[in-house]
Amino acid sequence: MQEVLEYGFECINEHYFGGELPPIVITIMSSPRSNGHFTVGKEWRLSEERLNEINLSAEHLDRPIENIMATLCHECVHYYCQLNGIKDVSSNGRYHNSKFEKVEK
Repeated sequence: MQEVLEYGFECINEHYFGGELPPIVITIMSSPRSNGHFTVGKEWRLSEERLNEINLSAEHLDRPIENIMATLCHECVHYYCQLNGIKDVSSNGRYHNSKFEKVEK
């Protein structure tokens, strides 16, 4: 599954973001209350480089692959927004705002 997600990220990045998104770590961990999330901080280290993370919920990987890729794409929108200084969620970080919806389209 990990290889599928990494390939999915490459395809989404190229098709929707023109290859602008830098490399990111994709994890699969327990997160039963959501399908996935984007970690704002650069939590991972690769040599001297620090990387952001997209986590996909282990509990929700039994969905059709199209749904999983839609979640990955959704989290890529958050990544794009962070890289471009777009505040895409409410101040408590729980709700998407109109700026997120504009980028997502």
